[in-house]
Amino acid sequence: MSDLRYLENVIPADLCSRGQFREQCEKLEMMLRAASQSTGNVAESTTAGRQIEPQIAQILERVILRAKGMVSEEMLVRHQREISVDEIPDYAVTHLLAALGEQELQGLRR
Repeated sequence: MSDLRYLENVIPADLCSRGQFREQCEKLEMMLRAASQSTGNVAESTTAGRQIEPQIAQILERVILRAKGMVSEEMLVRHQREISVDEIPDYAVTHLLAALGEQELQGLRR
């Protein structure tokens, strides 16, 4: 297992809370849902509970995985330490979700 304390030098400390990660994911989910519905890519959910459509869940997973890959690569470049994306906590990529989510939204709008 890699030494995760080196992540502190790559990830902004003020953007590393689980709460902020959850908020950013929810915001991105709403934006993706709105964009998908406006283009007709996702059918509206008919259940009363909050449910993430499979397509949106896949996009969120892809964005998070891409962000983890970027952090892993940055660790290798800056510290010559290889860290598997599986070892990077989800909340450690909060600072990248907005930009990567916007890229996904641009792809949906095309």
